[in-house]
Order: sequence, then structure tokens, then C-alpha cells
Amino acid sequence: MLDRRDTDQVQKGWGAEATATPMVDPAASQRAFRFLQELAVDLSAEAITFPTFIDATVRVHTALRDPDIDVDRIARVVAGEPLLATRLVRIANSAALNPGGRAIGDVRTAVMRVGLNAVRSTAAAVAIQQVHASKELAIFQAESKQVWLHSLNVAAIAYVLAKALTKLNADEALFAGLVHDIGRFYLLSRAAKYPELVEHRDELEAVIAEWHPSIGQAILQGLDLSESLTDAVAEHELGNYRFPPKNLTDVVTLANLAACARSADGDPASGCAAPLPADSPVFQLLTDAANEVQSLVEALR
Repeated sequence: MLDRRDTDQVQKGWGAEATATPMVDPAASQRAFRFLQELAVDLSAEAITFPTFIDATVRVHTALRDPDIDVDRIARVVAGEPLLATRLVRIANSAALNPGGRAIGDVRTAVMRVGLNAVRSTAAAVAIQQVHASKELAIFQAESKQVWLHSLNVAAIAYVLAKALTKLNADEALFAGLVHDIGRFYLLSRAAKYPELVEHRDELEAVIAEWHPSIGQAILQGLDLSESLTDAVAEHELGNYRFPPKNLTDVVTLANLAACARSADGDPASGCAAPLPADSPVFQLLTDAANEVQSLVEALR
């Protein structure tokens, strides 16, 4: 979780950089500093929240924490969210989860087919899509769309990697991929209130690239999610991984790098600084599983 030292770093970092490094544009540094000052207040007050994200996700998350939960009850929870119910049925009919091609059309059967963990991931997908489409992010529509599409690809790739290369829960990897860039959405939504940053988007991207992993970690810690998940979100941009992957951080990092490499336009919004080597075995695995990856992406959209 972000502690006092992190808050102090937000408050001091850009101003100190402007003083110590003559090459930094003072006006640009001041714009970023004003933005980060308000962010530091949020961090100190533990006020980092996404109402739409929490509303769509926590209801399902809370229900699933009940050890006595059954299919009928979770189906009722899902049915109360029409977007979630529709998306869940679509995922249940995707090639990744329905290789036999037998289509279903009801929520209860969909829950049984995909499993309870996948229900949580689907709730997150719906919630993040709502954040992406929110009025707060309208001014950053292009950037928000790019982050959303990147998140879908990372989620699908993480699912395939976890299933093929590890004993980890593939649904947990899918969920981690979906939320790994939630900090980007938060920072974009806050930046919309700063016209000077809207006009200087390269400066804003520099701030987002540096701070979104820690912000994402703080948001998810506020939802009382697992340490392995919040660590993966906090560390996914560092570029450190083992192959074959051993934990969720390895999987999400690999998926993030692979999604960047596979992007037709280089995916600058994803912040990948160190792409996978061209001969990485990940690429062959993803080539073999291309239909599975694509079916998951389409089902989650």
C-alpha cells in the first residue's frame, strides 16, 4: 500500500527534479507538480476510489467470500446486473470455455460453466468498461480506449499463460490482467480537471507512466483483494519476470510485455519500455492459442 513515504515522494518529486535538473521545463514541472499535490492529498486521506468500479465489482466479490455460496445465489446476484449477466453468458459461449460449441443462454448455466472466479473477472470487465465510457474520461476518449483494449489483451494472454505454464488459477490471472492498469484510468479521470495537462498530454503520460502501478495497487488494496494480486499490479511495469512464470506477477508482467509486442501501433499507452525478445517462447504459445486469446477478448468487450 502507498505509505507516507510515497505521499512525500509525490509532493516533492517533480519540484525537486525541476530544481536539480536544468533540462526539465519549469512550466511543465509546475503543471505536473500541481496535479501531483492534489493526488498526494488523496493518498494521505486514502480517498482513492472508483464508485462505478466498486459498485459493479464489490457486490460479486462480497457474495463470493461467503463459504456457503451456491450457484443459485450467485446467479441471482449476477442477474441483478444486466450488463454483467449478458457478458457472462457471452464468455460462457466463447471458444476458450466452450470448445464443444454447445451454446447456452441462461445465467445459472453460465455460472456453472465458467466457475465462480470467472464471475468475478467478468464483473471487473463490465465495471472497467463503464469507467472507460464515463463522462469523466470523455476528454481522454482515445487514451482511455487504448488502455481498455490493452487491458483486455493482457487479461486474455494472462489467462492463456497461466493455464498453459503454471498451476495458478487462470481466472485469477484473467482478473489481474483486467485490472492491472486501473491506476491509468484513475489518473486520467483526475487529470480531466486540469486544462493545462489536457493541453500537454505528453507531460500527463509521463506522470501516468510513473505513478499508475502504485495508484492501481492502492485502489485494489482498498477493495481488500489478495496480496499476490496487488503485488502484480504494483510491479507489472518493472519488466522483471521468470520463465516459466512462477507467480502472478510473472504472468501479468509477461502478458503486459506480450500485449505491447503484439500491438499494431506499439501500444504507447501501456507504458512498455522493455519488450519481450523476438525469440521468446511466449510468442509461439500465443500463436498456437490465438483463437482462444481472441475469443476471450471479444467475449470480454
